[in-house]
Amino acid sequence: MEYLKTHHQWESTVPVLPRPAPVPTSDRLTWVTESLPSAVAHRVLDAVVAITSNLDLDTVLRRIVEAAMDLTGARYGALGVRDGDRLGRFVPVGMEDSEVEAISHWPHGHGLLGEVIRHPHPLRVDKIEGYPAASGYPAGHPPMHSFLGVPIQVRDSVYGNLYLTDKRDGSPFTQDDEAAVRALAAAAGV
Repeated sequence: MEYLKTHHQWESTVPVLPRPAPVPTSDRLTWVTESLPSAVAHRVLDAVVAITSNLDLDTVLRRIVEAAMDLTGARYGALGVRDGDRLGRFVPVGMEDSEVEAISHWPHGHGLLGEVIRHPHPLRVDKIEGYPAASGYPAGHPPMHSFLGVPIQVRDSVYGNLYLTDKRDGSPFTQDDEAAVRALAAAAGV
């Protein structure tokens, strides 16, 4: 946990928040509704209902990403399903088909995405370029500027991570965005 106390100069605008204690699965939806302003909690719960109305895994994973993008105003989003210390599955949303086809390979879980895998707690980065953990993009990948990564926990283990980039209005992700996505991730992991 020393990592939480030592921050790079690039993270100086992001407050260091203690990692919340794990919430028992049975209490996660209560935690979601009590920890957010009521309007946001209702949007998160509406998103959870929409996500779970279809139990096809590919559709559910895509809906989780779409809900996170809607809650934060993100231009791009993805859900990386963990396979040990790397990503075994990657579900991108927000790119045109031609952009998806142009990417030489999907992320393996190195660089900034790997940071959320190695340290499974929310991570907000205002400027990806120059961030110490960033390792660039594969050939054909569109440029991205700001980042929010949040782990999704199922029972007592991390299932995957939500990755969001570039708010549509150009602003960085906020503490409220992080709280909304953490709540969505907690509810989705139930």
